[in-house]
Amino acid sequence: MEQRRLESWWAQWTCVGGTCAPPAAPPRNGLERALDAFTRLTSLLLRGCWAIVLAVALGAASIHLGGVAGLWLAAVYFAVYGAYCMANFARCREAHCSITGPGWFALGITAAVSAAVGADDLSALWAAFVAIAVLGHGIEAIWRAARGTNRLSRQ
Repeated sequence: MEQRRLESWWAQWTCVGGTCAPPAAPPRNGLERALDAFTRLTSLLLRGCWAIVLAVALGAASIHLGGVAGLWLAAVYFAVYGAYCMANFARCREAHCSITGPGWFALGITAAVSAAVGADDLSALWAAFVAIAVLGHGIEAIWRAARGTNRLSRQ
């Protein structure tokens, strides 16, 4: 399934299968082809309305598991989602991905370290996940209002 561009934030988040900023240029090398393949595969669950369902389900599952198991589940989810956003930003330049990608990836590392040392901070990690989402999409909304696009570039 290819990602497609929709004009409004609401349309992006209610669209099954996700969206993208203005289409990425054709891949020029193996890395760009790999990034495109990764985003194509993961966008099925990490974009659009399915992203919200998955986040709620995994959040509830990780908190229900609690302890180290819950932290590892959250760590994997945050790291994969962060990697998806960074790959998407590299190819499509969506403004929110400039925040959510590194933020969620760092959160994944934090959750893994917490699991390794036996800390119990799942609630704080999930609160940070939501805060990063709000910050990223807030910045994108401001960018779109000022520039008429969610593509982060000078053009």
